[in-house]
Amino acid sequence: MTRKQRTPTMRDVANTAGVSLQTVSAVINKKPDISQETRERVARVVDELGYRRRSIARSLRTGKTNTIALVVSDIANPSFATMASAAEDYARGLGYNLEVYNTHDDVEREVSYVHRGIERWVDGMVFVTAEDQMTSLDELRSAEIPTVAIDRIPKEYRGPSVVLDNKKAGRIAGEHLLELGHSCICHISGPLRLRLARERLEGMQEAVQAKEGVASPCAYREGDWGCDSGYRAMRLLLRHDPRPTAVFCANDRMALGALKAIHEAGLDVPGDVSVVGLDDIEVAAFAYPPLTTVRQSFAEMGRLGVQLLIQLVEGEEIVEMHTVIEPRLNIRESTASPRSSIAMQGV
Repeated sequence: MTRKQRTPTMRDVANTAGVSLQTVSAVINKKPDISQETRERVARVVDELGYRRRSIARSLRTGKTNTIALVVSDIANPSFATMASAAEDYARGLGYNLEVYNTHDDVEREVSYVHRGIERWVDGMVFVTAEDQMTSLDELRSAEIPTVAIDRIPKEYRGPSVVLDNKKAGRIAGEHLLELGHSCICHISGPLRLRLARERLEGMQEAVQAKEGVASPCAYREGDWGCDSGYRAMRLLLRHDPRPTAVFCANDRMALGALKAIHEAGLDVPGDVSVVGLDDIEVAAFAYPPLTTVRQSFAEMGRLGVQLLIQLVEGEEIVEMHTVIEPRLNIRESTASPRSSIAMQGV
């Protein structure tokens, strides 16, 4: 039995030609400041190794592969699945293929996928970073690959972006609960290492501190965006003295977990505890009771990110570099005035 020959990679081309990955990418994309001798040497090695010969030949002629990448933190998250689906539909409609890379919030995976995108000569990359710091940004810049950041904007990134107004989202949730008469409001945050999670908490704190007679949120716990973390955090918050009459969860999945914890404790939603989520995922309307939530459209975020990226790839002028999506409160049946407030009104 003969051993199957390994498919040559872009790194093989770079190593054989004695140049960097960035130089190979620059040759393929017809970037300036590469000598004719280097261009010919890279093209000769590409031909000798037979690495993606058809795609490379086309790229050498056009300077494009018509492939873009979307890097997301967790494709199992319904929000990111919605984003990826909308992004793929939009890209396909404009004649581009979309490759989706799932980092699982792992920085090492993120770096490896950036390298893969460079090796595959993607025309551009839309990304949701694993952390607030993206260590591979310099490599994307060196390879001259256009980028658009969505949902999470890494530190020191100055390129095009699409993001929710996260502070306003937290403020809207807090104001809604305060208007209902709640004074002991707790919060289940996302991982506080992420700026967007801190901003949602800060927005809620601003709303509470602006309300006369309410000093601060009565308690908070940190979650990881998953249902189980919302469930565990809510069980702890229900032990707080005084017991909270309302909770704002930084996403809908944690809010669903919180609903389960409240029901298991023999309490009623919204009679004993009101619950607000954030995202407005599909299942929010089918929870028991249907979940009040601050809506952000991940489909819109995905489409806008791809639209910006393709404009960059096509050399079009970008009119709006930073798009901020406005949050909107969708009131359902999981929020109401606290029972103590209702009783007082009846006196």
